Amino acid sequence: MTAPKRRLRKADRLRLKSEFDAVRRTGRKQTGRGLVAVIAPAVDGKLKCAVICGRKYSLLAVRRNRVRRLLWESFRLLKPELSRPIHLILIPRRPLLGWKRPQATRELAALLAREQLLTAELAAAPPEC
Repeated sequence: MTAPKRRLRKADRLRLKSEFDAVRRTGRKQTGRGLVAVIAPAVDGKLKCAVICGRKYSLLAVRRNRVRRLLWESFRLLKPELSRPIHLILIPRRPLLGWKRPQATRELAALLAREQLLTAELAAAPPEC
């Protein structure tokens, strides 16, 4: 049996303002030390994600881009393991700036496990590919 493909495509992103508004309106907020996740059921049946990191987070684009990459990579690793399609908005918090990717993935897995989207075993030991 082959391993599931862990790649991100353009279709995996929330892109439209109406999609963002729907997630903000109907989603549930899960807060962790390093990030906030807004999770809503997918009305179109597709798993989609967005990362919001503006200048309020840091004035330096290098820092904002690093945090975005951490969150996108964490989502990419956890995507095949999610139990149902959702729309997800990830908002980084200040402590995430000093974290490495495995720590960010564990945090996201823990937030998704609180919503019963991942098993507790998977949240304790997320994939490290």
